[in-house]
Amino acid sequence: MNIYINDQKLETKLNGETHLGEVLDEIQKWIESNGKYLRHFTVNGQEINRSEVETWGVEKAERIDLVVGEELDIIEDSLVELDRYVDIVGSTLVGRDSLTEKENSDLKEGIPWIESMLLSTKKLLHLNLSSIKPMGKGKNVEEIIESLKLGSQNLDSTKVIESFLEDLRDLKLFLIDLSARLNVIRKDDEELFEIIRQFVKDKDKVKKDFMLVNENFQSGKDHLATEILTDAVGRFNSLISALVSLQSRHAENKWSEILINGKSLGELTSSLNETLNGIASAMEKNDIVYAGDILEYELPELLEGMVPFLEKILETVKN
Repeated sequence: MNIYINDQKLETKLNGETHLGEVLDEIQKWIESNGKYLRHFTVNGQEINRSEVETWGVEKAERIDLVVGEELDIIEDSLVELDRYVDIVGSTLVGRDSLTEKENSDLKEGIPWIESMLLSTKKLLHLNLSSIKPMGKGKNVEEIIESLKLGSQNLDSTKVIESFLEDLRDLKLFLIDLSARLNVIRKDDEELFEIIRQFVKDKDKVKKDFMLVNENFQSGKDHLATEILTDAVGRFNSLISALVSLQSRHAENKWSEILINGKSLGELTSSLNETLNGIASAMEKNDIVYAGDILEYELPELLEGMVPFLEKILETVKN
């Protein structure tokens, strides 16, 4: 039996294992002891469920190919699977007024899995799920998850199913956002530096965009205001993802000790997140005066305050 990991042949011999399940167990222990993760595997060129090959005799496997990756790879794989699952559930529920007993049972198992995947992603990307509203207003991600958990317990009418589908659509938007953030984290250092440099260069445009949100909101163009706000927040999220990636790659730098006017970058980004949430909340309540004050005065000042941090971070990492 030949064993390949990421297309490289593994020079090893069996140590008394008689079943393929035992072989895979030992390989997985070795992979994880090296800080890696098993993404998927094939036996004799075929993708097969682990449970199916558990009791196979080792003589049945001429070749095993394993794909191994980092934690980020596992998160990315999980998000792809999660996105596919959300699509399947959504297409199953459209036009229905009830579910079969098996469909109900499967859904009750699926929602906790969704929650588990999102919590893992939250830790990796340093996200505050209670502050992220996929639609720019309405429920945040934590509230969406709780609503899905509650709704999955009793999908017995068209109205309840439609409400559940609305939560699924919001979750789908969040998954798209997560994929974009992961794409940023996968960039090399120079690409991450460029994201930071571009944000510094475009700071006046970013501030102007937020002012345009205010102008359109006050003139009754809520839809356009939301679009501009979503785009501007997306650029901010890319910046934060770039910073998270650089900090994890260059842990030798004492990031918490970088202070400007007595404040750390973490404190400033937390204030910025709270401010963006305040804008979203004001827009949801149609509080034009409060939203306008934040967009005209508070937000530009916070964005301006980020620039010295970003310049210092570029200088610290490059040196």
